[in-house]
Amino acid sequence: MRRIYIRAMNRAITVGNLDLALRIGIAAYRVANAHERRVLETYLGPNAARLAGLAPNR
Repeated sequence: MRRIYIRAMNRAITVGNLDLALRIGIAAYRVANAHERRVLETYLGPNAARLAGLAPNR
């Protein structure tokens, strides 16, 4: 995985900018492969695909 995304998310979380961390995570999720998406789901939660607009809304 491009660890730069994880580092950027961690920095944003550290300074309390959760909105930025979420936006970085969603952008990374959209271009990630299956393994990378599982890693990002630890940060974004199980609804990461829906947040990224890659899953149908129910």
